[in-house]
Amino acid sequence: MKKFSLVFLVFLQFCIRSPEPQLDEWEQWEPFQSEYSLNELERVSFFVDEGIAKGMSTLTEASGLAYSRKNPGYIWTHQDSGNDNLIFLLDANTAETVAAYRIPGIFNRDWEDMEIGPGPQDGVDYIYLGEIGDNRQAFSTYKIYRFEEPLFEEAHRGEVVALEWDFDTIEYRYPDKSHDAEALMVDPVTKDIYIATKRDFRSMVFVAPYPQPVDELMTLTHVGNLGFTRALAGTVSVDGNEVLIKDDARIFYWQRNEGESFAKMLARTPKLAPYNPVEPQGEAVCFDLDGGYFTLSEFSNGIVPVLYHYPR
Repeated sequence: MKKFSLVFLVFLQFCIRSPEPQLDEWEQWEPFQSEYSLNELERVSFFVDEGIAKGMSTLTEASGLAYSRKNPGYIWTHQDSGNDNLIFLLDANTAETVAAYRIPGIFNRDWEDMEIGPGPQDGVDYIYLGEIGDNRQAFSTYKIYRFEEPLFEEAHRGEVVALEWDFDTIEYRYPDKSHDAEALMVDPVTKDIYIATKRDFRSMVFVAPYPQPVDELMTLTHVGNLGFTRALAGTVSVDGNEVLIKDDARIFYWQRNEGESFAKMLARTPKLAPYNPVEPQGEAVCFDLDGGYFTLSEFSNGIVPVLYHYPR
C-alpha cells in the first residue's frame, strides 16, 4: 500500500507540475501604429484655456520639467547639450531659480527631459534625468540617470550645491538604429521608463521595463508609433492615469482606462490640452500635484522664457 501511494504521488506530481513560465509581456508585444487626423482631435475642457504667466526664467535652454514631490511649490528643470551638469530648482509661483544642484562625475552630453517617479526603494521619490538627445543620430548608446530627489534647504538659496549621494546609470541602446529623443516618461504603476523619439516620420515609443539594469547595457523594446512627429517633452501624472506629450504647437493628452496598460493607453487616439500661448521653442512640460501642468520654453528669437501654468 505504501509503495502504491508513493508511485501514485510521484505520478500525480508529474502530471500537475507548475506550467512553464509565461513569456515576458514585451517579448510578445506587437508594436502599435496610431493613425488619426490632428485637425480633428477633441479638445479637453477641464484645464484653463490660456496659460497663466508665473514669471520670466533666466535659464536660456530649459529642456525638461518635473514638479517637486519633496519641495511642494517648486519645479525641477535642467538645460540641454553643452551646459553644466546641473539641475535647477524653480519657484513655481515666480519662475525664479532658487538653487542649483551639481551631479558630480557625469557630463551633460545632451540632457533632454526629466521625470520624478518611484524606483528601487519603496517610498522614495527619484529624479530620472534623460541623456537621450542625439541631433545627428550618431550615438550608439544613451543614458538615464536615476537618483533620490534632493531636499531644498534655505541655506541652498542662491547656491550651487554638490549632491553627495550615489546615482544609478541606466545605459541603453535601441533595437534598430540611433534616435534623437526629447520625451521621457515613467509609469508609476510599473516603474517602466518610456522614451518617445523626435525626428522619426512618426514619433516612436520605446520602453525600458522595470527593473532596469544598472550594471550592463540594455536594449529597449519598440512599443509603437504615435500619430504625430517631433515629440519634444512628456510627463505622467502622480497616479499614472494621465499623460501629456507635446510637439511644437500642441499638447496631446491621454487618460488611462481602468486596468489599462501604459502602452495600450498611448496606442489610443489622444485629445488636445490647451497650449496658449504657443511658445517659441517649448521643450518642457510637467504635471503639478493637483492635476494641472506647467510649460517652459527655451530662449528663442529674442523672447525671454516664461513659466506658464494651466491649472485644472
